[in-house]
Amino acid sequence: MAFKRCVTRFAKGGISVPQPGLHAVLALATRKSFSRQQGFALGLTFGALIPDADSYPQALAIIAGRMDPIEAEAVFHRTLTHSLFFALAVGVAFYLVSLQRGGQSLRIFGWGLAAGIAIIHIFVDIFAWFDGVGILWPLWSINLWAWLSLPEVVTKLLRAGNFLAFAAFFAYLMILARQAKTDAGYLPRLRLYFYIQLGLGLIFTG
Repeated sequence: MAFKRCVTRFAKGGISVPQPGLHAVLALATRKSFSRQQGFALGLTFGALIPDADSYPQALAIIAGRMDPIEAEAVFHRTLTHSLFFALAVGVAFYLVSLQRGGQSLRIFGWGLAAGIAIIHIFVDIFAWFDGVGILWPLWSINLWAWLSLPEVVTKLLRAGNFLAFAAFFAYLMILARQAKTDAGYLPRLRLYFYIQLGLGLIFTG
């Protein structure tokens, strides 16, 4: 079956370390390169984060004792939400809803979501990370890194790196808020989030 082949190939080699923080930073840094239309940047950033929501059912399956970590990772992570079919479905869904309510602003936000999922997340995972991606799940997945076996210390640093990436994301948001002179009342909370993520990154690096 196509699904079984996809899971088998996906599970070979590499490591699976969700990095939503990194994707969020990339979305903010490149947002103006895609579109300056209002709402697109917000959609792009949310879209860059959405695919790694598949870590939640993965974790639940492990906690519930229904799957071991390797099996849960192969079934859930970088499969459905990391597929171009999913990105297209999100964009089309928002487009159809916008025809009834929300209009152009909702449509732009939806295409931003789709772009964030497909470009900022899926394609970055394929070329700049160390594991397989179900780019056309459940029909086909790709793993450019199946030949690579990383030392445990590198895997540990990559996992800690997600906290540091989120720290960078919150720092970036603070910079943007100060430049725009907006949301000043929210800056203390962002600063707290920044220090929490920075602290966790340092703890898990040690």
